[in-house]
Amino acid sequence: MTRKLSLIFMIILLFSLFVVNPVLAAKTYSADRFDVYIELQEDGSAVVTETVVFRFQGGDFTYVFRDISATETDGLTFLEASMDGVLMPPGTGAGQVEVRAGDSLKVMWHFPPSSDAHTFVLRYRADGVIRKGDADAFIWRAIPPEHEYSIASSTVTLIYPSDAKLLEQPGLSRSFQSRSTDDSIILTSSNIPENEEMIITARFAAGSLTAATPQWQIRQTQRNTATRTALPVGFVAGLVTLVLGGLGFLTYARSNSRELPAYSEVVTAIPPGNVPPAVVGKLTGQQGGFMGTIFDLAQRGVLEVQEERGFLGSTKHILVRKPSSVILRPHEQGLLDALFKPGESQVNMSEIGARLSMKNKSFEESLERELVERGWLDLERKQKRTRQVALAILGMIAMMTLGIISLFGFGSSLGGGSIATTLFAAILGAGVAGFLLSLILAIYAGTFSVLTPLGEEQSARWKGFAKYLEQVSKGREPAIRPDLFEIYLPVAAVFGLGAKWAKYFEQLGGVPLPVWFHAMAGSQGDFSAMVAVMSSSDSTAASAAAGGAAGASGGGSSGAG
Repeated sequence: MTRKLSLIFMIILLFSLFVVNPVLAAKTYSADRFDVYIELQEDGSAVVTETVVFRFQGGDFTYVFRDISATETDGLTFLEASMDGVLMPPGTGAGQVEVRAGDSLKVMWHFPPSSDAHTFVLRYRADGVIRKGDADAFIWRAIPPEHEYSIASSTVTLIYPSDAKLLEQPGLSRSFQSRSTDDSIILTSSNIPENEEMIITARFAAGSLTAATPQWQIRQTQRNTATRTALPVGFVAGLVTLVLGGLGFLTYARSNSRELPAYSEVVTAIPPGNVPPAVVGKLTGQQGGFMGTIFDLAQRGVLEVQEERGFLGSTKHILVRKPSSVILRPHEQGLLDALFKPGESQVNMSEIGARLSMKNKSFEESLERELVERGWLDLERKQKRTRQVALAILGMIAMMTLGIISLFGFGSSLGGGSIATTLFAAILGAGVAGFLLSLILAIYAGTFSVLTPLGEEQSARWKGFAKYLEQVSKGREPAIRPDLFEIYLPVAAVFGLGAKWAKYFEQLGGVPLPVWFHAMAGSQGDFSAMVAVMSSSDSTAASAAAGGAAGASGGGSSGAG
């Protein structure tokens, strides 16, 4: 009994050491207050004093930082920083403040390890913060959008010149209370959660606060004016390019059009002819032609499929090449050479797609020659489509590159001359139109038939037979003979219907397994094993085929560690 109690005590002790203690020891901090004192100047600048009282808990902290964005200002200037009422000299050691200026003003207070409450004060000058327009507007992020701590309360005090005339009561972007004096407004808010910014907005009569327009606003106005001037030029350039290119494309397409009968894909229960499965696949644009050839070769005694036990009890299917004197067509020999390495007689069917994708040149070239010999493939149209695809790809790459360069040039030239901006806008518009034309050409190439009229007719007839096989697989055709399962199996595999075809005959019942399929030793050898093979073949064929609101100044972030 004592040993059991001791064991339980040890478990509880270990749990408290490794689970409870780290949670309790996690460092946390919050701000009792984040006060901002803003003094607006007659030159359009503001002197800002931020006072933050941090409360550190759960461990020692050694620094506090403040990052103030200079966006929509004419620059930020650091004035001074203090901790607990003591000014801190510049530096990176304890008791010093580190300051970095640039796109933002970065300030970091360094101090000895501490877990108490401390007061941090930062004073800086922000130039060009009064926005000119129908009013002199001051919009400032008093509390930054990024602060991983809660703030109990915040008081924002706005001091402005006595000659400035307020148009309306200043406000904050969240609930607040306010009070005012002759030349100041005091706004207070509380319970500010993590990462919630607080913006102060004050509007004065135009020209009553300052006569100077911020340089950033002048540049922004110039950019907006240049953009409004240049964009119509870019639009016209793009439209002209699109119209002229479209006319050229229509002329080209008309010159390559053919008057062909409307070959409909009529559902038929009779195969259109004695055509090798892979040739049917090439003719109709299917990716499963090689699987059809595999099953056709199996029926002719060249190949067989063995079911074996795989890793962790899984099932795998092995394709075995048998000694045979069967005369092979060139594309059949090319397929076997791609699937089986020299001296190899077995291959896992899951590897077939990968092997064929790496070594299919002989297989594909042989199929193409056979289509030409049968009068089904027009080599001249095939060459045209190859050029169309190449031109479309090169066009999209070139137009995308031109668009990126012109877009960068357009943005860079907004602060300069209007001629350069307009030129880049025109190039950008033409580039976008050129990309669209290249995309249209790519789509056209995808629909551009390389078959002869006879080939088009044969393709439609075989697709009609494939529809019949699909209807049978769905049980929408009258019952057919069980022996047709194996007879039509290669064609079903070509059109990706192998699994559905096998499942239908499994439900039909009374269908023997093909002699070239060897079920795993110890298994029942039922037709479900054949369904698994066909599902695998369909997957293999698929894998082979895959081969608006106004902005605010200030902001940034704040935190400690």
